[in-house]
Amino acid sequence: MLNINDNEEEKSSYHSLLPIYPLLAQQCVDDYRLENGICIDIGTGNGYMGTEIAKITHMSIFYVDIEPKGLEFARHTVEEANIDNEVSFVEADVCRQLPFKDNFADFIISRGSLWFWEDRVKGIAEVYRVLKMGGKALIGGGLGRYLPGSMRARLMEGRKNMLEKKGVKKPSGKELQDMALQAGILSFKILRDSPEQKTGTWIEIHKYVEKVG
Repeated sequence: MLNINDNEEEKSSYHSLLPIYPLLAQQCVDDYRLENGICIDIGTGNGYMGTEIAKITHMSIFYVDIEPKGLEFARHTVEEANIDNEVSFVEADVCRQLPFKDNFADFIISRGSLWFWEDRVKGIAEVYRVLKMGGKALIGGGLGRYLPGSMRARLMEGRKNMLEKKGVKKPSGKELQDMALQAGILSFKILRDSPEQKTGTWIEIHKYVEKVG
């Protein structure tokens, strides 16, 4: 999902989010012990999420977006970051089919694109299909736990206003839960970024190794 905004007001609002990406990447590394393996950044748009993970891990990063312009932006981000991880840029629609085999990725992240998916249940099911046994995925639109409180309040208000202008309504925690269940996923959690939040903003998906016998 393309995260590049066209008008100046949205550009200004968007750039205010830049500080969250290294913090959220560090949170993911800490929570899921990321170091090696394959990471897919779905709806990458600008490429910042995958690139920040690349900076602090040895993971191979697959940048996935439905929009060619989003992938162009992501390529530019990667070039500027001068990372030495293996990277790939993939034009694909998560709501149809991702061009990856089953049990492909160790970690999947999608921040800020779920609200724009045409078929959220299908997209979540695709994430689960591609995830390796033992892998984790984090899908949603939060800002992460490591963000300072004052910055969180300011950015949440700005993000809310932008989504309202686009006519997009963020799903509630209950709606996120229902999406995961409809996608056939039983091992998941609905997460909040902070205790002050009234509803969850992330689906954390676990794909556990099946026990034999």
